[in-house]
Amino acid sequence: MNLLQLVNQARVECGVSGPALSTAQSQTGESGRMVSWVQQAWIDIQTSKEDWLFLRQPLTFNTTGGQWQYSATDAGLTDFGNWKRDSFRCSSVGQSYKDEQLMNYMDWTTFRNLYRYANMRNTTARPVVVAITPEKDLAFGSTPDQAYVIDAEYYTQPVSITADSDTPGIPARFQMAIVYRAMMYYAGYEAAPEVLSRGDFEYRRLYSRMEIDQLPTMVSGPPLA
Repeated sequence: MNLLQLVNQARVECGVSGPALSTAQSQTGESGRMVSWVQQAWIDIQTSKEDWLFLRQPLTFNTTGGQWQYSATDAGLTDFGNWKRDSFRCSSVGQSYKDEQLMNYMDWTTFRNLYRYANMRNTTARPVVVAITPEKDLAFGSTPDQAYVIDAEYYTQPVSITADSDTPGIPARFQMAIVYRAMMYYAGYEAAPEVLSRGDFEYRRLYSRMEIDQLPTMVSGPPLA
C-alpha cells in the first residue's frame, strides 16, 4: 500500500465517517491528523530496531592513502543511519576482489589505545581492523598505505513517506502494522478505548511476526572448548 491507501485504510479501521480521500496532500483537520499519524507510525516502526533487514543496504567505496577516518559522506552515503559492524571487507584496487579479506570489528576505546597511540599513529599498511568513532565515522587500522576497496553494508536512516504514491520499504504483508500503529494515535486523541485496544492487539501481533521475518537470525556460536 502507498501513503494514500494506508491513510484511507486507517480511516476505515478507526471508523472515520465520510468518503475515502482522493489525496493525502494538504489535508487539514481530522484528515490532516490521520495523514500525520500514518507518517509517524512508519517512522516509529523504522526506529524501533536498528537492524531491520529492510533498512540494510550494500556499500562500496575506496580509501585514500594516509587517511584513517571516514564519515558516511566520505563513503558517498546520503541516507546513512548506522553501520553493520560485521560486514566489512578490504581488497586492493584493480584486483577484482581476488585478494579480498574480512576485516575484524574493534570497539572504539580499544582501537584508540592500539592504533591511535604513539608510533602506531604513523604506521601505514593494509587495514585489517575497523572501528566506529563516537561520531559514527569509520576508523581503519592500520592507516591505509594506498587506496583499497572497502565492501560493506549499512542501515539507512528512517525514510518518510510524503507523496500519495510513496510506499514504505517493508514487505506488503506487514504494512498493516503502520495502520494499527496509527489507530493507537487516533484513539489517544479521540479518547476511543475500543479503537486503542484493537489497534494495540493487532499491532503487537503483526509486529512480533515482523521481528521473526525482518531481524537477523540468532545462531549458536562455536564451542568454547
